[in-house]
Amino acid sequence: MTKARRARVFLAHDGVCELCGEKIAGAYEIEHRIPWWISEDDSDGNLYPCHVECHKPKTKTDKGKIAKVKRLIRKNDPEQRPKPKMKSAGFRPKPEGYKHSWPKRRFGA
Repeated sequence: MTKARRARVFLAHDGVCELCGEKIAGAYEIEHRIPWWISEDDSDGNLYPCHVECHKPKTKTDKGKIAKVKRLIRKNDPEQRPKPKMKSAGFRPKPEGYKHSWPKRRFGA
């Protein structure tokens, strides 16, 4: 993001943090209202300034939302679905004439 675009977004919101509503006096971040991964909207209307401290928790919640969207895509799109695990070959058959060494009855019965 260019400095001019950051300044344009900052001035469009009068330098107020959209998350806490306080005036921004120091470092700030530019945040997407709807996460870019979900909406793919990178227009100025989807951007707003926020404090660095306010940015971290919002990004954390966005990661959960993005993960949910990815799960839904994988679930509903057959090409994105995970492949089933390979089935086991099972146990080998016993050799012919194999006899076990323990009695057929339970021990102590």
